[in-house]
Amino acid sequence: MVFAIIGIGLLGFVVWAHHMFTIGLDLDTRAYFTRATMIIAVPTGIKIFNWLATLYGRPLQRFKDYISLVWAIGFIFLFSLGGVTGVILSNARIDIRLHDTYYVVAHFHYVLSMGAVFSIFAGVIHWWPLIFGTTLKVDLLISHFWILFFGVNLTFFPQHFLGLKGMPRRYIDYADCYSFWNQISRFGSLLFVFGVFFFFFIIWERLISRRGLMFFKASKTQIEWKFKKFPIKNHSFSETNVRFF
Repeated sequence: MVFAIIGIGLLGFVVWAHHMFTIGLDLDTRAYFTRATMIIAVPTGIKIFNWLATLYGRPLQRFKDYISLVWAIGFIFLFSLGGVTGVILSNARIDIRLHDTYYVVAHFHYVLSMGAVFSIFAGVIHWWPLIFGTTLKVDLLISHFWILFFGVNLTFFPQHFLGLKGMPRRYIDYADCYSFWNQISRFGSLLFVFGVFFFFFIIWERLISRRGLMFFKASKTQIEWKFKKFPIKNHSFSETNVRFF
């Protein structure tokens, strides 16, 4: 995992021209950046398989006890899907055809916008009880996940088809032949906006209900969860002050 991260960091310095295939690069340069971009998918795949390996033996059937884990699985799915389309765009011949179309929009939103947002929600939901000492309503959190999951997929997945049909991005209007997938994408965006406001409603519901935290469901190896509140003064845990065995 460490070497994969280092490899991604080093290769990230030598793949920059895959954003510039249409500026008139010569054939040899395009061939190099095509290969370099495809190679960076190898350490990225190693990271994804390491993430999946951490799920081995987890009780995934008990989603109500592991809401943040559901968000993590959603992140892996969306990040992987965005990575697959990135491999397609790494080919210079294909990228010249798809450059500056909605296919590129769908690609980087699956990787950055949706992947990063899902991981942020996973972190917020996971650490909320420890930081604030209260719990969010589980049933509402499950509904919130599915609303956002379907919302973002209905928004950006149809944009792959729009890009393959040649619809350019950064235009305020489009031809009638693109209307079907645009309408689906518009509905998904509205569903996504509803999901964001629904999360604010979940926080508001927590504020008015004032559900205190009784105990943590956490592993014995996670020392920070042994406190009833967030350990501000001893945040570094330089000394182990809890006996595990």
